[in-house]
Amino acid sequence: MAVPLPVERVATTPRAVGERRRPSTRRALTVVGASVAAFPLTITATGAGAAAVLLPLPSRPLPSALDVAAPFQGGYRCLTGERPGVVAFAKLLNATYGTHTYGIWRRCVLEHGEGRALDWMLDAKTPEGLELGNRITRWLAAPDAQGRPGAMARRFGINYIIWNRQSWRAYDPGRGWTPYFGVSPHTDHIHISFTWDGAYGRTSWWTGVPVVTPLTGPVAGAEPVVSVPTAVKTASGYPWLRQGHSGADVVLAQRVVGAVADGDFGPKTAAAVSAWQASHGVPVTGEMDNATWSRMVALKLITSRASAAAPAPTPSAAQPLAAYAGLTLKLWSKGPAVVALQKALGGLSTDGEYGPLTQAKVKAYQSTKKLPVTGEVTPAMWQVLMGKTVSIPATPTPQPQVSPLAAYAALTLSVGSSGPAVVALQKALGGLVADGRFGSLTQARVKAYQTTKKVPATGVVTPAIWVLLIGKPRVAAPAPRPASAPVAAATGSYTTAYTAVKATTLRIGSKGTAVSVLQKGLGGVAVDGNFGPATEARVKAVRATLGLPVIGVADAALWEKLEAREHPLLTYWRTSLKVGSTGAAVVALQKALKITADGNFGSGTLAAVKAAQARAKLTQTGVVALLTWQAIEAQMR
Repeated sequence: MAVPLPVERVATTPRAVGERRRPSTRRALTVVGASVAAFPLTITATGAGAAAVLLPLPSRPLPSALDVAAPFQGGYRCLTGERPGVVAFAKLLNATYGTHTYGIWRRCVLEHGEGRALDWMLDAKTPEGLELGNRITRWLAAPDAQGRPGAMARRFGINYIIWNRQSWRAYDPGRGWTPYFGVSPHTDHIHISFTWDGAYGRTSWWTGVPVVTPLTGPVAGAEPVVSVPTAVKTASGYPWLRQGHSGADVVLAQRVVGAVADGDFGPKTAAAVSAWQASHGVPVTGEMDNATWSRMVALKLITSRASAAAPAPTPSAAQPLAAYAGLTLKLWSKGPAVVALQKALGGLSTDGEYGPLTQAKVKAYQSTKKLPVTGEVTPAMWQVLMGKTVSIPATPTPQPQVSPLAAYAALTLSVGSSGPAVVALQKALGGLVADGRFGSLTQARVKAYQTTKKVPATGVVTPAIWVLLIGKPRVAAPAPRPASAPVAAATGSYTTAYTAVKATTLRIGSKGTAVSVLQKGLGGVAVDGNFGPATEARVKAVRATLGLPVIGVADAALWEKLEAREHPLLTYWRTSLKVGSTGAAVVALQKALKITADGNFGSGTLAAVKAAQARAKLTQTGVVALLTWQAIEAQMR
């Protein structure tokens, strides 16, 4: 009989502390399904233009035998700390794909409560996040050359996986991937539960020796890698805070860095601290250390003190909620403020855990009081709970959703075109390797799409085809103009990711694609399409570094600065250069190519341009037009 998958209680946490590029060192991995008796060196997609797929490497040769398939191992103990195998797996993913925020231990929450479940933050709502999440999870669940399902999952000692509304069970792989209906859809992180062998790193991936007799519980005397930290006072007079701490000083820090002031130092707070540190010239540690406190004191954001951390607020007898009136609580908040809330609402267990039942009670209360039914407890709701009358601001008008294809809607593409517009096209059409190269397979796919839409099957993507892909009413398609060279195939469009959103003003409460574009441009904040306190704080910090008025609003001035920062050669995209050209555009080109900037397009510049075109897999014409400007710009990053 199949064991039911537990419903994981999960805190919503940012995807990453500043998404970083993958390591530059390319690791070769074996074709999926090849023997795992030796190092897997390359996993390669097949087909024209397919690119190598980056996957983790083991530290030692893998044996031909697999670890024993352990039965389901549910979590029910309340332990402390994180198990070493889970920490090692999280670090392995980060080493392979760039640093992502992750969380392991949460008090008494299934396998998390035993330190053997990992939440690795990744956004399934973005094409890149979805592709990476699918790649990792399917690699773990895939059969090997001998047809053994979940071979890699067994080598890591994985219990089950939840990702993007689906689950997969290592103890029952025959069921495959099935729909998941828990509280969290798991679209912002991959959840991986480990067996006890995987939790302690006893499996063949780490040891080179397969597990024969599985563990059924914690190892007596084995200490966790990370224990719940105890705060110590820094030279600033404030305590050194990191994930796991709670209390009034955490609230103080959260208010300064723009995190939700719930008094609980979790991954979101760590992400906000890292973003604040990065924007204020403080070493990025994600912890409230002496340097960070001292910087806040120097900026007069807080008042210096020589004493230890202030005690947690003590509610008065007259109004027990007053001490928490400035806090915001949401799903999975915890602590004395949640206890006070649960007592005030009534009909709840006062366990200090803001779970689904508490959230449902909050929504019911908000409905009866004609408050916005958000399930979150804001300072305004605290006032209502205390019997006061407050003015609730109108719900912000939702921002119009902008298609990710809109940035390329004026572009004409054909065989030989390349770059991000081709990637977007290939993803929109489906069934193609999104390698950014418009080859014969992409052309065939375009023709098939045109046939289904009853337009001329030319294989050329004109603005009219973009309109169809975006989903707007059909417009008459002009006759395609043949291009004499691939470079000419993409002329006529000078759009960026900001083109469709630059006229949009964003602030707290804004939602949608425009906010996601903003968050990607800002960096150091979760790309979730929601303009919340963390995004507002990041906007202020970036505006300060760009010399703009420090307000929490994304206006035309900020859009222009972000676009110019991301596309330093945008001014010259309309300029065509070749041997004999002179002037400021040539100087800018030569600086971007890192050659002598004398403003004269001679043989040295020609050679550098052709080399850049070769790296970008463009036709080596030596002429600098739109695609070459874009390619050189990308190589500057």
